[in-house]
Amino acid sequence: MFYLYCSNIAASPDTQPITVCFKSSCCNYNCCLILVNDQMDRNGNEATSPSHDWKSSKQGKKLIGIDGYWYDITNFIPYHPGGKVIEQFVGKDASAVFHGFHRQSVLRHRKPYARMNETSVENSRVSQAFAHLGQYFEKEGYFVTDYYWYAKKFLVTFLMICCVVYIVTNYPTSDRVYLGAVALAAFWQQCGFFMHDFEHNQFSQNRHIDKWLGTFFGTFCFGISGSWWRDEHFIHHALTTCVDHDIGFADPQMMEAVVWAQNEKLWPFYQNRLSYFLIRIQHITFLPLCVFMGRLAIIKASMVQERRLIEWAAFGLHWVWICVLLSYLPTWKHVFIFYGIASTIQGVLHIQLLISHYAKDYHHVKNVSKDVNWAQMQVESNIDIITPLWLDWFHGGLNFHLVHHLYPRMPRHNYRKATEYVRKVCHEYNLHYDHCGWFEAVKRTLSQLKRMSEHFSLDPNS
Repeated sequence: MFYLYCSNIAASPDTQPITVCFKSSCCNYNCCLILVNDQMDRNGNEATSPSHDWKSSKQGKKLIGIDGYWYDITNFIPYHPGGKVIEQFVGKDASAVFHGFHRQSVLRHRKPYARMNETSVENSRVSQAFAHLGQYFEKEGYFVTDYYWYAKKFLVTFLMICCVVYIVTNYPTSDRVYLGAVALAAFWQQCGFFMHDFEHNQFSQNRHIDKWLGTFFGTFCFGISGSWWRDEHFIHHALTTCVDHDIGFADPQMMEAVVWAQNEKLWPFYQNRLSYFLIRIQHITFLPLCVFMGRLAIIKASMVQERRLIEWAAFGLHWVWICVLLSYLPTWKHVFIFYGIASTIQGVLHIQLLISHYAKDYHHVKNVSKDVNWAQMQVESNIDIITPLWLDWFHGGLNFHLVHHLYPRMPRHNYRKATEYVRKVCHEYNLHYDHCGWFEAVKRTLSQLKRMSEHFSLDPNS
């Protein structure tokens, strides 16, 4: 019996590999399908691993499925660069999420533990369509960094901080100094987007280099631990808007403690009177808290939870340059107003990020890659924001949120072009591609918060 294997999407077949090329009618991209023998491994060599179900594996083994094979990750979990989120895919076909985060070469020296015999939801037509599209993006260079584009972004961001320094040092007693606060907010915002790019390894594709750049732009420039943010963000990407009540898990970047509960699946996590009061007014407090408290709250969260010495050193240096900058202002009143203006304007960034998810449905962790394929979960969890081309800088490319979640290694300068292909695949398979304007997304978020506030109960069974 033959199965289809599209480049890095494995399957198991009966003769020497046969390559078949075709052109997709829905997206106008070329794909190559390879028919391989079920006695061969992923590289076309004869397989040596036994074929059996993961449940009958040696007791204590933790196995994840990738491209038709089980891999033993029992001893690898503590060393996984993406953190322990990998455990949530034990016993599942993790092919889609694996290829979203990794290049195929990652498995070069990994020997499969056993062959997968189970039917997987990741072999569905929808999942395979997005996998084929990912291969097309690889082939056409969508994952290749445009360093000239980044050089221009670096230059503009550098000019922003130069403007801040010039205005503060030359007009410290004039009202014009507050233009420097606006420029500082823009500088922080752009550094936040750089941190996001680097922590996703979109720049050099070298994890160590990009991690250092993430710390520089995130912790030193932006003032928020890049490593702490990355740890949470990888979980957010792997299990977007997902919960597991049995182990007390929820997407960490979609759950603000005791403040908001934007979906009924979050209700069991909020079971005290303070939560009840805050959730009842969450549609009123959402925008003010994002704008006025967003920056301070995320700084506090990252500092409280961060334990790495290098991040604390970068924290210290961040506050050194901030204090030196503010020391040019004549009074404490000027200091508080200046920093307050910058923090408030930068707080808009928190609204930008949350409105892409808050009005969407939630999934149970146990269902992801079991009952619903990973790509479909991403389609159902994201909203794209419609903006003109000239506003992409303001959103850091994250107005194209779905393509970023499906292919997180892709540099953001390719999002707009790649989104057209994603939209076509959604249309082909009758998936709702959710997109709207910025103000409409804010309105939908507030409506969702209000609807949840009206039905929220402290009784988890209600």
